[in-house]
Amino acid sequence: MIIEYLHQITGIHLLHSRLFSTAMAAIISFLLAVALFPPYIRFLRKMRVSSELGNEAEQGPVMPAGILFFFIVVVTALIALRINAYVTSALVIYCFFSIIGAVDDIAKVVNQRKLARGEVTKQDYQYKADGISSSLRLTLYLVISLVVAILAYRYIPGINKEINLPFVSVEKLYPTFPVWLFIPLMTLTIAVMANGVNFTDGFDTLATVPAICCLVFLGVISFVSSNSVWSSYLLIPHIPGLHEILPLVGAVIGTLLAYLWYNSPPSTIIMGDSGSVGIGGLIGILFIFSKSEFYLPIVAFIFLVEFASVFLQIGFFKLTKKRIFRCAPIHHHFQFKMRDSGKYIGKLGEFQIKSKITWRFHILSIIMLIVGFALFLKIR
Repeated sequence: MIIEYLHQITGIHLLHSRLFSTAMAAIISFLLAVALFPPYIRFLRKMRVSSELGNEAEQGPVMPAGILFFFIVVVTALIALRINAYVTSALVIYCFFSIIGAVDDIAKVVNQRKLARGEVTKQDYQYKADGISSSLRLTLYLVISLVVAILAYRYIPGINKEINLPFVSVEKLYPTFPVWLFIPLMTLTIAVMANGVNFTDGFDTLATVPAICCLVFLGVISFVSSNSVWSSYLLIPHIPGLHEILPLVGAVIGTLLAYLWYNSPPSTIIMGDSGSVGIGGLIGILFIFSKSEFYLPIVAFIFLVEFASVFLQIGFFKLTKKRIFRCAPIHHHFQFKMRDSGKYIGKLGEFQIKSKITWRFHILSIIMLIVGFALFLKIR
């Protein structure tokens, strides 16, 4: 908004460019995060806000970075964005989901202090660590997503008029989504992605690289799709105005890169629900807006696998009282299997296990990003 205002005052065409605004959003958010994370971490340590319990809290990673994420992304948005229906809808999802996650993060701190004062047992703390129950949290995700889906369907022209099918040119087949199918699909996509990113945020940096890969994919697709010449040449949907979300994507990527700097092992700060839930919801709605929802299982493969592992584990256990995985989300299943192999011993071994799982998930995310680009842009 500020950059666009400067363009109107100065007449400098560069300031009107979405690529320039996106680059500036990424740089500004990165610099803001790099500048603000150290004092924020010191403040949390002073307030004894930690992800660890007991004596380890002095040196353990503090939480949550997501509250600072929210501030940085919103400030950067005010600088770089031009508001339209796509931007407004994406910001609404990001803001509300971040707030829901922040309630959980704050409640965890409150319960930690109750545990330290002896007001609750450790078992009760583990059981009531979340401020909002999983059922209520999921209900809130679905309700907010449903409202945004209905408003988007009503006020964004052509948002669901056609479906972008994999492997098929839009010139040959471009079917229409009926409203009774589109709105539930959009609602579930946002809610599932919010949970998927939240479940993945278990090890240091584990959710960060897959999230950046998803955002890079969505940014490129949105930029290309908004150009009538390029979209016609590539035989993909033309979506006017979608490029306005690019500075928002750049702001989140810049913040995530700065977070990656401080979250690299050994971590000094963790994302928390306020970060992972908000980013997950944002990724979900952008997949819908860019008409790439059928590519989500490819590009967001890690997040969907993490979500599916929890969903299957809970459902199977309720039916049979048995478990499919050693532990869910699935990265803990791999952690337990590697731990039982006997190759990794002590704290160093545990660090090696987490590092191997994290790096392999990162590599898989990058490979799936490449596959997603190839399928979306060329294989039709």
